[in-house]
Amino acid sequence: MKRTARTQNRLIQFLTSLPFHKSRRMRAAIYGELVVVIYALLIGAVLPQRYSFSVGQVSQSTIVAPTDAVDTYATQQARIAAAQQVSPRYDVNPAIEQSAVSILERLFVTTQTVLSDKSLTMAERLLTLKASAPPGVDGSVLTTLLQATPLEFNELSGDSIRIVQTVLGGPFSASDMKNAAMMIDQQLVTLDVNIKDRLAIAKLLLAVVKPNLVYDPVLTQQARLNAERNVPDVWINRGDVILRRGQLVTPATLSQMKDLKMLKNEPDYAMEAGYLLFVLLLVIAIGIFIQMRRGRIAKDNLHLLLYALLLTLLIVLIRVSKTAVNAGFAPSLVDAVPFAMGSMMISLFFGTSLALLSSLLVALLASSAYGFAFAPFFVALMGSLGATMATSRVQNRGVFMRAGFLAAGINFAAIGIMHLLIPSSTSIRGVSYDLLYGVVGGLLSGIFSIGLMPYLETIFRVTTHIGLLELANPNHPLLRRLLLEAPGTYHHSLIVGNLAESAAEAIGADALICRVGAYFHDVGKMRRPAFFIENQIGGDNPHDKVAASLSYLIVTSHVSDGLAMLNEYRLPEPVTAICAQHHGTTVLWYFYNKAVEEDKHAQPDIDQFRYPGPKPQSREAAIVMICDAVEAAVRSMQKPTPPRIEAMIRKIIKDRLQDGQLDQCDITLRDLDKMTAAFMRTLQGVYHERIEYPDPEKLLAQKNR
Repeated sequence: MKRTARTQNRLIQFLTSLPFHKSRRMRAAIYGELVVVIYALLIGAVLPQRYSFSVGQVSQSTIVAPTDAVDTYATQQARIAAAQQVSPRYDVNPAIEQSAVSILERLFVTTQTVLSDKSLTMAERLLTLKASAPPGVDGSVLTTLLQATPLEFNELSGDSIRIVQTVLGGPFSASDMKNAAMMIDQQLVTLDVNIKDRLAIAKLLLAVVKPNLVYDPVLTQQARLNAERNVPDVWINRGDVILRRGQLVTPATLSQMKDLKMLKNEPDYAMEAGYLLFVLLLVIAIGIFIQMRRGRIAKDNLHLLLYALLLTLLIVLIRVSKTAVNAGFAPSLVDAVPFAMGSMMISLFFGTSLALLSSLLVALLASSAYGFAFAPFFVALMGSLGATMATSRVQNRGVFMRAGFLAAGINFAAIGIMHLLIPSSTSIRGVSYDLLYGVVGGLLSGIFSIGLMPYLETIFRVTTHIGLLELANPNHPLLRRLLLEAPGTYHHSLIVGNLAESAAEAIGADALICRVGAYFHDVGKMRRPAFFIENQIGGDNPHDKVAASLSYLIVTSHVSDGLAMLNEYRLPEPVTAICAQHHGTTVLWYFYNKAVEEDKHAQPDIDQFRYPGPKPQSREAAIVMICDAVEAAVRSMQKPTPPRIEAMIRKIIKDRLQDGQLDQCDITLRDLDKMTAAFMRTLQGVYHERIEYPDPEKLLAQKNR
């Protein structure tokens, strides 16, 4: 045990002697290391588990999509199918119509030329005309043309050209060619020609009419691209089974794993960079909040290191839980992580505000490790907030168990709410396990906090309300010494403690620090207790036999003597600060006036009779300063009536203000007015009027008379 205590003391001395307490570079390094640690621990949990597969390989485990992603392979197949369904695109070729018209016109011109040559026989005319006729036109058509009257010929030629222009003036496909005869007949029906001419025209037109649609590769490609664009992306949804155990890896499944960034040879640089920025932004927000609050953690890098250590502990627990889930445990194992533990200790070490913000930070990080799911975020945040509020007021160490039970109950309710809001296929047994995990997480928070708190308090020398409550115990060795060696000072300190506590509660200061600081503020008087009037029970005053300058040194030394004792007993900084500042730089007027009387020829320097200071730097130190003076002044009053007490209090406060003793602490005039009312309530209970009890012997003597 002695060796353990010696080792612990050496560790404490080492940490407190390190030069980085106020270093800005070290503070920036702590924030930077916090970013690196969080990123290094959680990036493996945030990124999906990676595999090394090839087509045809058998999967040894069931693989589920950790997030949503576009299925490239399925999307590409769907777009190919849509493009294949697009029919070829054709464009109207006007040259087909022009060619058909030109053939007819050439035939009709040749016919007129042949008819005008009277020297030709019918056979020669037919032979000449056949050379100009389109292929497939038989002799009956040509004979009809040669036998037609000039009027009939003009109508026949004109109608033929008009019908060709009508039929080929628009799209005319190969399929339309099958119905060409019917289309031409429909045009001929409207003409006033005999049956013989109609048949001739029909045969002639069928010989020249051809499809005028030509395949257009540009239009076809554009149509297919439009069809592909209209096909929506095929998505892989979070939770979809990609591969089942024992299933062969196919090109489709391999492509899905590539899309999900689950292949070892497919790093996701965008997600890695995004998560680094995510962590960096969270730490920057925490750092700005800490520096703006200007608490102890913003002034001492050792406290900041403790805060970073607490966050790191929670991050490690999140990473361990995610590793266990990857190994086959239920995803709800995250609910068993004692998130509330961090909130409890941060609340007690650094205050409720930082604990609330830290709860949000840890909940976001827990959510990120589980695919940025909402359920882990909600459960972790609710349990941590409940634990934070439960530790906002501390009376004893039992607060940890109360906070643990409260966190367990809130976790239970939050998990139940999530199962109601987000239906799943989980069985009743699975839901029961989830609820049990939440309860375990809350209870573990209380248990771990109780176990870790004393070590962290001692090693990092952080003052908590629990530590202050232990210091306020009358059985503390230093207080017991004060009671035995300077009983008057001990009782004075108790009354000052009561006054300070009531005043602090009235203005919203830390009442517990005020009370404990008041208990220990005058322990230095134990070195020479007889030189302080509250310990002089009758007899001579030693100051009457010494010079005023020596009395000044003796009285003021109780501050430095007290600091030495407090450091010897390793009392926390807020208590030693109150001891050092409770007199500020006030003047010992009694000894100054005595010095004036001792040497009437020379005027002593008043600054030589001031306490060395410093002036109060906090509201708590200012409260103890005023309470110390008020208690001593009221105790010395002959008849402490309420009006006289109030007048004395206001005079003391006025003197401290005029002397500038309250310039360096953020106490206001309104605060001082509230403190006066609190002093009156407390002092009236201590110095109330008492009736004079008669002497029994005098009463008996009077009766006998």
